[in-house]
Amino acid sequence: MPLVHLLVLILVGSQSHAVDIYSAGITALCSQTKSCSSQQSDFVKNLVSTCEIEVKALDCEGLAKKYPEMQSSLRKCDFKSQCQQSEENLVGQDLACLRGYKNALVDTGIALKDMAVSLGDFVESSWDSFKSNIKKKNEFIRQCQKSIACKRDLVKDDHRYNRLSDEELGKLSASFLYVESQDMKAWKASLDRAPGRAPVRPPPRDDSLTPDQRHKMNDLMAMVGGQIKEQYHKFSCYKPLIQAEMACYAVGNVIDPTILFGAAFKGARLAVAAGKAIKAEEALRVEGTAAKSFEVMRAGRLTRENLIKDFLTYSPTSVADNEKWIALAEKGVNSKVRFLDVENSQLKTLNDTLKDKNLVTSLTNYHKKLLFEKIEVLKKEFPNLKVEQYSDFKSSRFAFSGDIPKEFETKLQKAFKETNDEFTTYLKAEKIVRDGDASKDWFRAGVGQSAEQANVAARYSRLEAENKLQNYSQAKLTTELTSKLNSIEKSRQTLRTELAKTSMVDGNTLHADAFDIVRKNAGDDKKVAEALKQRFALSSLPASTVKELQIYVKSSDEFSPGIFVPKREVANLNEAAKGGFSADVIGLGASNIKGTAEALARSKNLDQVLEETRKAEKAVTVEFQAQKKYFEDVVRRSVDPGKLKTICSGDDCVAIAVKPLNESDKKNILNGLADSKYSGKFRLAFIPEGVTDVSARNTLSTHGESVEKILRSSLSTVMEPRKMQGLTFGLDMNTQTVNSGSIKLLIGEAPGVRLTTQERALIQKKFEQSLQELNQGFSSKGITSTYRAN
Repeated sequence: MPLVHLLVLILVGSQSHAVDIYSAGITALCSQTKSCSSQQSDFVKNLVSTCEIEVKALDCEGLAKKYPEMQSSLRKCDFKSQCQQSEENLVGQDLACLRGYKNALVDTGIALKDMAVSLGDFVESSWDSFKSNIKKKNEFIRQCQKSIACKRDLVKDDHRYNRLSDEELGKLSASFLYVESQDMKAWKASLDRAPGRAPVRPPPRDDSLTPDQRHKMNDLMAMVGGQIKEQYHKFSCYKPLIQAEMACYAVGNVIDPTILFGAAFKGARLAVAAGKAIKAEEALRVEGTAAKSFEVMRAGRLTRENLIKDFLTYSPTSVADNEKWIALAEKGVNSKVRFLDVENSQLKTLNDTLKDKNLVTSLTNYHKKLLFEKIEVLKKEFPNLKVEQYSDFKSSRFAFSGDIPKEFETKLQKAFKETNDEFTTYLKAEKIVRDGDASKDWFRAGVGQSAEQANVAARYSRLEAENKLQNYSQAKLTTELTSKLNSIEKSRQTLRTELAKTSMVDGNTLHADAFDIVRKNAGDDKKVAEALKQRFALSSLPASTVKELQIYVKSSDEFSPGIFVPKREVANLNEAAKGGFSADVIGLGASNIKGTAEALARSKNLDQVLEETRKAEKAVTVEFQAQKKYFEDVVRRSVDPGKLKTICSGDDCVAIAVKPLNESDKKNILNGLADSKYSGKFRLAFIPEGVTDVSARNTLSTHGESVEKILRSSLSTVMEPRKMQGLTFGLDMNTQTVNSGSIKLLIGEAPGVRLTTQERALIQKKFEQSLQELNQGFSSKGITSTYRAN
């Protein structure tokens, strides 16, 4: 099979028009149009129609308008053009591939003198690179397992295996043959180093490929194909000949996949590859313009990577600093102290939207850096000002005492505004956020004579259109918050009356699950109603009650106190080269809101609210610490000693594998978590060994958690609540590539839970639908996602 036939077949996928172009009968079809049968005529119509649908779906016309100089490089769908494109491809595919490879070497900074001089050399060197690069070893072996040609190449110099038949060789695993081939290579190298032995260099090759090399190219394309589709989903807009150059450019960049996206903007090179007559100076202008566009797009991604690298673990305070601030904060109101609270008010929204917790953490930490620098300026301006400081995953907090100047609040307002302005300017200049993103409003601030007062003032700021420092003592704040407390109490009494005969009522307020359901589905009345009816076995739920519930939960949450954590662990999978998993605690936010709502119900004024909500937060924290300890105990006893190490931060935990986990380990962990009162209170996402990109590990785990959220939400309306509480789900991410590959659903079942055959089938069906929903969500943002159920 010709080279590009293989490239496109694997890179584009079975639904792509490119696959149809290169079916076995296309050449014959192009040569027989004068005497077409009705069947052939139908095939031609289908060929054209499929192409037109795909081109429209990818908005290839938009690409042509944006880069008119590249018009000649894009596909055309009429049958005559398709035949012409196919013929051009058959004639020039190998040369285009070689050009793409050499351009890749130039772009990655490899010296021209070190370049392979032929296409055959390119294939062989890339093949050897995959085999020798430890980071790619597992990917290589996994692909090799599917190919007899690959296995035979592994043992070509090994007399123990190179004479086996295909059938005999097929029975041996690629991993076994790989190890054996490395042993043989080491043994022969020892002989080559013996005195008198000189290395034998192979004869030079020309630009044609042997059948063996074409098999290798096929496997190379399969290995990098997922990355190309992920990085540049408009790949199929280009002519087959252009796709060949881009694909081989990608293979030349396997050591640095971040450059793959640049393949789309090799304007001059694409034009030349297409054989179009473009003047040299115009070609250079095209490439310069396109490259500049690419650099703008790429800058955002690279800056994000650098931001995470520099600020993921950044903290402007030490544990001792935090402990000192907490000790002062716990003394309560102090007229001689001014507390400042600056919080990322959009933290949960950013985590859910960006699906990259490391990025959100790094953004928050970068804002801290700017803010703490402003505070340092104030300290120098007022030498007699005493400052205690604190920082955690969400907030920066300060306590000012000593000689506090009268204009001090004005100074703080100026520092806060300048911090937000600098933060937003940086993010937009580096293309980390879009121009329309309101990043200047993410962080809110408040001051008061206690930590609680400052925190409430910061939360009150969320209600104000203008983002400025809010003071707890201002009459407007006190009046509005007192009015809100009265409104919350009225809602509580109304809801208790309306729901009095249901199991939703719990204590002075509602069941924690009711808070959780309303919180997670806020804004979607239908989802809130359906989930509540299923969870609490309600025959009906008035629309007015549903709206009242949402107002009550949201208003109560605005009084939730800040959480003080002296030492913050950063929970991520950065070190999980051997795999591991993330574990998100389910319902912690709901427990906090429930505790706050109960505190509000027993408080008579705003000051008492601050005192009671802090007590409630401490009680929830004690229970949460017990839950985290149970998690750590389960992980420790579910696997061999030393196989996993755990880290927890906030409501996130991770377990990093020292040795790869097997499916039995994963089931033991899930069943252990399900065998307790915490059943259904964790969502797990397992990451396999061999995911070499650190960002990809964390992103895959976040995507796994997102699937679990969708799945649990969809099942809550169709399954018996007690059974749902007895199920702990784990998403086994059986893929090395973000947004593609298979995912397997694992289930931990509490003792006494017995799922019927029909229920298991229902869970699997909902799981597959959850993957589709996740994929569609990415698609709506212009990201190609093809996760599938294993």
